[in-house]
Amino acid sequence: MKKYYLIAALLFLLISGFKTVHAQDGFFSNAQTFREGTFAVGIQPTALTEQNDFMMIFRAGYGLTPRLTGHLKLGAFDDELYAGAHVEYGLTSEPNSALSVALLGGAYQYDEPGLKFGLNISRDFEPISLYTGLNYQPMFITEDFTLNSFLLPVGLDYHVENAPVDLMLEADIPLNDDAEYLEAITFGARIYVN
Repeated sequence: MKKYYLIAALLFLLISGFKTVHAQDGFFSNAQTFREGTFAVGIQPTALTEQNDFMMIFRAGYGLTPRLTGHLKLGAFDDELYAGAHVEYGLTSEPNSALSVALLGGAYQYDEPGLKFGLNISRDFEPISLYTGLNYQPMFITEDFTLNSFLLPVGLDYHVENAPVDLMLEADIPLNDDAEYLEAITFGARIYVN
């Protein structure tokens, strides 16, 4: 029954009215990198709460090596596009350690170009992983002005039993004034293709 309340709340966010978007995609995952050769696609509805806006982000990820995953993202809102890419490098991973820890680095374009750097830390409590960390996103507004946004992502990654699917729910909490416009609630699914 609790599942239905969560689905209803998420659908309410989807149909609420939103107008303009300054995009960000959070972590949308625990800190465990994909196994080499693993390919997954995902859908990530994102509600930017401070802006009262909404964006749909489509994702793809591929395990490049045992500890390195590449991600591509394409977001759509009206006639605007958000495009981004990042890599995630696993420093340590469960069950070999008590926590999974990964570093992220990448770039994106939406109105202005920006970069994304992060430290993702997670703990697996099968079938749920809890994750948090630090997300730094400088956005280059003009040659002389850069927004330096620091966010605290807090999320859960639910591994659906007997299915190649993970469900995610994440809150991105601004840690400084520059990050307030990126405050978000994001949710969605990742489907493993192989």
